[in-house]
Amino acid sequence: MKAFYSILGLVFLLFSCTEERYYEDNHDFTDRIWNMEESAEFKFKIDSIELPYQIKLNVRNTMDYSYRNLYVKYEILDSTTVIEEKLLNIDLFESKSGKPFGERQSEIYSHQLILEDSVYFADKGAFTIGLKQYMREKELEGVVSIGVRIEQLK
Repeated sequence: MKAFYSILGLVFLLFSCTEERYYEDNHDFTDRIWNMEESAEFKFKIDSIELPYQIKLNVRNTMDYSYRNLYVKYEILDSTTVIEEKLLNIDLFESKSGKPFGERQSEIYSHQLILEDSVYFADKGAFTIGLKQYMREKELEGVVSIGVRIEQLK
């Protein structure tokens, strides 16, 4: 009986965590290399403008990544204009020890960072989030994927 309640609690926890997700998608890189000319674009629709949204960045890398940090240019666009544009400096490894940040799954480290904590969209409709790497290397080895998660706040 105790095992039943434990499983029931775990199922409830899993379903309650996924209810917040409004949109999530990830872009996988061929051979785990992010080319400077390759951008990741995520298209989504906003149906409600009454509630705020939280936008998160997903980054997955391996120990083959040669740098401590990652510069990413982030843009939110509606159908005609750029709404938000930022250059992000993301720490993937500790500067002194070189120990990786993030959650480890086998050889891959996963990071999730908040890009926008509480953003209201002025209009309903289609939007795009674009991500490009802004490092000095044309090809960044060890970047498995990059993605976006959008949660509607209540």
